Amino acid sequence: MLQCCVGSDVRVWVRSFWSVVFVFTCVLSVHGQTYRSGQNLQPVFEGWEKNTDGSFDMVFGYLNRNYEEHLNIEIGADNHFGPGDTDRGQPTFFYPRRQRFSFRVRVPADWGDKELIWKVTAHGRTDQAVGWLVPEQIIDDQVIAMNRSGGGAQDIQNSPPTITIVEGSDRVVKVGVPLTVTAVIRDDGMPDTRPARQSRPPGRRNALGLRLAWIQYRGPGQVTFDPWTPPMADHVPGWMPPPVPEDGRTVTVVRFSEPGVYVVRGMADDGYLYTAEDVTVTVTP
Repeated sequence: MLQCCVGSDVRVWVRSFWSVVFVFTCVLSVHGQTYRSGQNLQPVFEGWEKNTDGSFDMVFGYLNRNYEEHLNIEIGADNHFGPGDTDRGQPTFFYPRRQRFSFRVRVPADWGDKELIWKVTAHGRTDQAVGWLVPEQIIDDQVIAMNRSGGGAQDIQNSPPTITIVEGSDRVVKVGVPLTVTAVIRDDGMPDTRPARQSRPPGRRNALGLRLAWIQYRGPGQVTFDPWTPPMADHVPGWMPPPVPEDGRTVTVVRFSEPGVYVVRGMADDGYLYTAEDVTVTVTP
């Protein structure tokens, strides 16, 4: 397979929407081959944000080149950051295909021109993303909205939705016993989804409209959610988010396949921006 523009030292230029389209296109072979499983995972540096206290957030995502296989890669030799702490809050459970703006790593105001490198090994191949404060890679909400939505995004005043986990961020449950998680999500009503409310037209990655999505972020086994809304519906043309109750309150039943410590992430998403809250679940035998 011929690969272009994505190598072991990935520097993804997200300031321009079209550059991201180019990166996504050229990771496929010239023959258009796709694979259900057995392929590697490419970490991606999405860009950086400056915080009001002078610190910076390095923003990362990934491309799981498999179309069906979920990868579970624990923190350690096969999933680590450097220099410094190897665990920077990165996921260990990876969904298929491109997952954008997955997590942030905060660095101090005096970070300067140092690099932050995330390396992941999957199916015998090691790939990395290199984050650094190059001016061309500063990002903001509009850049994030453009890349998550696809096909462009309205230049509007849009606040990210909010999410509150009613039962708190630490839970304990026995394996095989369903866990009930209650989330309350709210939004400012932007972007305006009229007249075709919540539909995903051709060329758009993510449907517009408020929804709650749960994902497995970390954990040794498999996690299922009922009901489950996909975090990105880019593979389902015409997909529509389910209606949100007036009070924004949604109850989800979560099941775990085996004991261990898990992190599940709730995402309040309006189609452009999202806000995440994590719940750490200790699953006992």
